Amino acid sequence: MASRPKRLKENDDTVRKLLDTDDSGSSFSDFDDTDEDQTYNPIITSDSDEQSETSDTEHSQDTILPVSNPGVQIWSNVTGNNQKQLLFNGFPGLKINISANATVWDCFNLFFTDDIIELIVIETNRNAEQFLSNNRISKSSRFTKWVPTDSKEIKLFSSLLIWMGLVQMSNLGSYWSTKHRYKNNVAQKTMSRNRFELLLRFWHFSDNKKAPEGDRIYKIRNIIDKIVNRFQNVMEPDELLAVDETMVPFRGRLLFRQYIPGKSHKYGVKLFKLCGTNGYTYNVQVYAGKSQVDGKGLGCRVVLDLSPDFIRARCNTHLVGTLRSNREKRTKKKESIVKPKIIVDYNSGKAGIDLSDQLSSYSTAVRKSIR
Repeated sequence: MASRPKRLKENDDTVRKLLDTDDSGSSFSDFDDTDEDQTYNPIITSDSDEQSETSDTEHSQDTILPVSNPGVQIWSNVTGNNQKQLLFNGFPGLKINISANATVWDCFNLFFTDDIIELIVIETNRNAEQFLSNNRISKSSRFTKWVPTDSKEIKLFSSLLIWMGLVQMSNLGSYWSTKHRYKNNVAQKTMSRNRFELLLRFWHFSDNKKAPEGDRIYKIRNIIDKIVNRFQNVMEPDELLAVDETMVPFRGRLLFRQYIPGKSHKYGVKLFKLCGTNGYTYNVQVYAGKSQVDGKGLGCRVVLDLSPDFIRARCNTHLVGTLRSNREKRTKKKESIVKPKIIVDYNSGKAGIDLSDQLSSYSTAVRKSIR
């Protein structure tokens, strides 16, 4: 195998040093599952082939300069006279051709491609077959009515799930209720309630018999990888990107369920997302518990995992994060200054995460269930 280019290797080392600097202050540092997480919001700007060692700003501001002793940090002023201006040379927007008159169904098919639907069909049928062969089923059980599904039915089933996120009702049975206040024609004309519940029971994305030991998200890893791949193939990112955490509410029993008091949903599954300023998600990672890889802390690992193409390959990238007031090495001097441009850029990039959460909350299909 050919060795890695020297330039990319040096860039990896530089990024890792920046992310690992004073790791005790990183909001992604390892923690107990019951502890509150801090917020860590780096803005990642992909630029041209010129190298830059500091963040771009026209105003004087404090920064940390590395010295020969990695355990010592010195605060000093940065005048900005020697900083290089990096120009963004990307082409953000759609990477594929789509008609201006595209329907909602066309947009759905952009992300749920035939290979994703086929994966769901194969694994759902496999899961049903394994369940029926390994369990004693009574003649009166609804499981005796199971018949293998196909791609057309899975598309209808997935569409129903999305529609249920838009039309909220008190429970699943209400969508097939004949009562006047619940009655609708969408669910009843699509499929029967019994068939929907059977599909929901056996809905699956992986082969249970091939689950590796210690992989907590094996059952959803295949579908996440395929969908994220579509996210990145459909849209070219813009200049400002942000990495942050979000919560999927869940109060059931789960090894990696998180409790974060500061969130609107205090209990749930934590996700790390890479989003643009328009709220589009380019990458997502499920937090499944503590891990330590190659000595890197959680913050370093998450940023490198979510944005390898933008940090390692494109090289010139500004990394911006928050500085908390309780940091030990923070300068004690306080004075009023003109807001630096880097703060404006940070706020612009951070808004993408909030917009993504806002848009997803409008049509969530999350229910009080393990499925």
